[in-house]
Amino acid sequence: MSDLIRLVYASRSNSDVPIGAVDPAVGSILAQSRRNNQQQAIGGVLFFGDGYFFQCLEGEASAVQATYERILLDERHCDARILLQETVATRLFARWSMKFVPTAEAVQALLQQHGHRQFSPFEFSSDFTRLLLQQLQQAQAQQGPTTNSTGSTPWWKRLKSAIGS
Repeated sequence: MSDLIRLVYASRSNSDVPIGAVDPAVGSILAQSRRNNQQQAIGGVLFFGDGYFFQCLEGEASAVQATYERILLDERHCDARILLQETVATRLFARWSMKFVPTAEAVQALLQQHGHRQFSPFEFSSDFTRLLLQQLQQAQAQQGPTTNSTGSTPWWKRLKSAIGS
């Protein structure tokens, strides 16, 4: 029996950012996640949309649980809810200590295809959550490391600009 789990949660941002803007908390969450997760052999993905954080954590059960417990104490967000937790044989995000996937267009298309008007993860079923994870994995694989799908300003430059770095 595998001790490898996937935990997916969503939470509301405590920042007041306009829809479509990059929440400054994303940059600090990514930096902290990458630093901490690598030490714990945890991988995953982070998506931010419509005021919600959507994050997948993968790794050994005890490490993922401990990480999630720390996340619950983070004041940058509130109302954290586990959307999916399951034992897995393999990781979807094996090589990423924490990847930010800026694929708003692809996510919007998936939402519309399944009858969702906006990114409201508290309303997602387990099946839709799995579809979204697959979409995030595929979208990142299709994108180069420095540009977004439209070829405009790279997501990391927009993020750095938004957080004033």
